[in-house]
Amino acid sequence: MKIRIEVSSLATPSISGVGHYVRLLSEALSKHSDIEARGVYFNFLGRQVAPVIKMTPPPQANKLIPLRVYAKLQSYGLALPFDLFMPKVDVTIFPNFATWPTVNSKLRATTIHDLTYIRYPEAVEEKNLAHLRRVVPRSIKEADIILTVSEAVKNELVEEFSIDPARCVATPIPPDETFFVKSSVDVHTKYNLPTKKYIYFIGNREPRKNLPVLIEAYSALPQALKDEYSLVIAGGKGWKAEATNSAIEKAQAADDHVVPIGYIDQVDSPALFQKASLFVMPSLYEGFGMPILEAMAGSCPVVAADVPVLREAGGEAALYADPRSPQAFTTAIISVLTSQDISKELAKKGSANLQRFSWQVNAEAIHSKVKELLP
Repeated sequence: MKIRIEVSSLATPSISGVGHYVRLLSEALSKHSDIEARGVYFNFLGRQVAPVIKMTPPPQANKLIPLRVYAKLQSYGLALPFDLFMPKVDVTIFPNFATWPTVNSKLRATTIHDLTYIRYPEAVEEKNLAHLRRVVPRSIKEADIILTVSEAVKNELVEEFSIDPARCVATPIPPDETFFVKSSVDVHTKYNLPTKKYIYFIGNREPRKNLPVLIEAYSALPQALKDEYSLVIAGGKGWKAEATNSAIEKAQAADDHVVPIGYIDQVDSPALFQKASLFVMPSLYEGFGMPILEAMAGSCPVVAADVPVLREAGGEAALYADPRSPQAFTTAIISVLTSQDISKELAKKGSANLQRFSWQVNAEAIHSKVKELLP
């Protein structure tokens, strides 16, 4: 079976969550005994960095047109088939919401990561919101297979678009193997952390990440805990971040140890989880909860928002709090930080929870669905 994967989200120095999904999915498909997987990415005039990915041969560069131009044409339904000069394949996977036109692919599969643009439109950048409103309904109509990163999003798609559940394949995102390997990176020195112990968060500063609630919850901790534990916030500046930035400034003005460290080197990510005393994910909405599993891979206990998709990721191995209630998060955080028994039990359950997720299972699910649909 020949599968082509569009991997342009890896042709950048700063890899997004979609990029990590693309790399892990592509590598898993490459390992399948019945799949010949090939990557392709846009690299007009050689200006993009080569994707860092374990595929043989390495991804092929399309140098005919800039990705930004092609994506804009595709958004308005004006693009030519992107694979005009490429060999024939059984299926092409488009991993970033949009189903592109093809002539040399028998089937098309498209990943819909979430429905933020419908559920929380106020949390999406205006330009991207308009793009998603144009593209996603068309993508769902045109794709032969719809991939999601959780059962929760699969259920949302079925409900929102009245589609046959059989068209959807959920591919939850297990952690990369590096998160299971003990890291020697000195994150305290590298990121100038003010305390030895810390509570950790990673994600862009955007409304659905719900950071003001987390910061308020941290600020309400007893002073002794705030003296002992920093709140370390990793991730990009994001968008519509005024409320988050204001919350950070207010906490810092009160001399609370709220430490935004910005975009981190990916090589440091395992260490930041492993050396944290607690990971907190307060999101109002997600496509999946990959950081929850990355924390569990590093034996870090987890407190998460009580929403279906994060319960899908965390199972019985996390504590959950009402995402609208800072007090609920304060209570949960205190319970973990003040009880070694609770902390150790969560870490133990986290290790068992990880066994529910496998890239090999994801690859086989895709293989089976493509085989079922091939003429």
